[in-house]
Amino acid sequence: MAVLAVAFLACSDSDAESPTSPDPVVYHSIHTESGTPCEGLPGCEGWVTRGDPKTGAAETLFRFKAGTPFDRHWHTSPEHVVGVSGTMIWNVEGSGAHQVGAGDYLYYPSRAIHWGQCAAGADCVFFVYDDKAYDIHAAE
Repeated sequence: MAVLAVAFLACSDSDAESPTSPDPVVYHSIHTESGTPCEGLPGCEGWVTRGDPKTGAAETLFRFKAGTPFDRHWHTSPEHVVGVSGTMIWNVEGSGAHQVGAGDYLYYPSRAIHWGQCAAGADCVFFVYDDKAYDIHAAE
């Protein structure tokens, strides 16, 4: 529901009144562009779609190769995750395992330890919104 609410708010009448927008159109194709290797996450590449993850809030599209695991870690920012394709098995300490597939939404708070794996069979693509600058810290 939160994703739908955000989409609805983004299409408000006030936007319709302005023929131009100060924001540029952004397009990335994971099929024709190489992403940037993900810091601390082997087998992962990412495309920053909005914002600057080094300095503040940002949106990023990620792809993990099928079968690729990711180790226990945490971020200072809370994370909002929307599955695009494939199935990511996402473990969040204290919450259990979540299968994040196309159209699924997962939120976890700042400093939540998480780990998992892209399930075998298809690459995992997912969209992440970080409220704050992106960082990654290994968890014990």
